[in-house]
This record gives sequence, C-alpha cells and structure tokens, in this order.
Amino acid sequence: MTIRAILFDLDGTLIDQFQAIYKSFSQVINEMGFPVPSFETVKKAIGGASETTMAKLIGKEYAKEAVHRLRPIFEKEMLNDLFVLPGAPEILKFCKKNNIKTAVLTNKHGPHARAACEFLQLLPPLEFALGANDTQWKKPEIELTQLALSKIGHSNQDTIYIGDSPYDFQTAKNANMRCFLLSTGTHNESELMKECPVSVDSDLFTLLEKRIIPSLNGANPGPVSYTH
Repeated sequence: MTIRAILFDLDGTLIDQFQAIYKSFSQVINEMGFPVPSFETVKKAIGGASETTMAKLIGKEYAKEAVHRLRPIFEKEMLNDLFVLPGAPEILKFCKKNNIKTAVLTNKHGPHARAACEFLQLLPPLEFALGANDTQWKKPEIELTQLALSKIGHSNQDTIYIGDSPYDFQTAKNANMRCFLLSTGTHNESELMKECPVSVDSDLFTLLEKRIIPSLNGANPGPVSYTH
C-alpha cells in the first residue's frame, strides 16, 4: 500500500485546545448548577461532538441546552492557549513535499475547527477541515468518512486515518481504513492499546519516522484487517 492521503483528527492529534475547551465547558456547567468536573474528566469525555461530551458530563437531558450556551463562550476563548502539537508542522510539510494530501476529519464544530487551523497556519497545507454540523453525520459514521475521502480524492485503500481516541479507531474501522493512534490526546498508550488493536505512537515525530516514511520505501504501514 502506498499512502496517497492522510485524514487527521484535530484535538489531541494536530492541536492542543484543551485549556480553552475546559474553561468553556466548566463555565457552562457551573452556570447550569452542576459540580464543575476536573480537567482530566472533561478531557476524557472529548471525542464525540460537543453534545455527546456534555451528555457524558451532565446528562443527556441537559446536553442540548448546555451546547447552546457553550458556543458563544467557547468562541471567545478558543484561540487562547491554543498551540500545535509537536511534529504537526513537520508531518504536514513532509506530506506536502511527498505529494501526500492531508485534511482534517473531526467532530469539532466545523467553523471552530477551521478557525483553529487557520489561526495556527495549518489550513493550508491541509486541504480542508471537515467537522460536526458541516453535514448531518458525525464520526464514526461511515457516510462522513466517505465524504472526506471523496473530497480528498483518494480511496480507503490508499488513505490512512490518524487520531488519538477510540472514536478515531472506530471511524477508521467502519470505513475499512488503516488507522494509527497517538497518546497525545484523550487517552494514554495503555488505554488505547486495550481498546484498539492498532499501532500507538507517543507523538507525530515518531509516527512519521516509524509509519509514514518507511511506507514510502515499500514497507507495510500496518494492518487494515479489523478483528477486535
């Protein structure tokens, strides 16, 4: 398999926006009269869309109202303490140089995802950022992944998905794509390996050196057969 394209998750994979997320979620949860959860609790709940995260934190019946309150608060905070994760500029530069197309497929609200990528000067080199509310689908629904593959112009056989959570693993599995995970986001290495039978790397530098570069020299980048 020759890698022609890479779809990336965003939070915990290419960028760290957890401080702004935590501050915004905490403010809303406090205003609604619930106990404010810890930073780690909020971080572990991230991966689905905002309503899914809120449902985990305060209950499904309050999640829609919470997200309605959340959006304007987050939009004031979202560029504060925002930074790229180590290796993100380098892997995108490498892909550009080697004609590997790159894009973001995330459950973050689409306009927020694009604003973060533009602020950090990742869009370009990223072709696009496709997020929640851009369509009626969310990860890990296969229709969203198929749309991303169509937009990037490659099939599930020559595209890989890189993320940091079991949501990302399930997204790739549903589309029968190769998946590599990073322990830079919501889950540590042991948690990921327990739930997801795929390669887990400590950062993007390691993933680039161990998975991407060897594949260009004919090495197998990893299994695509999911049995777990």
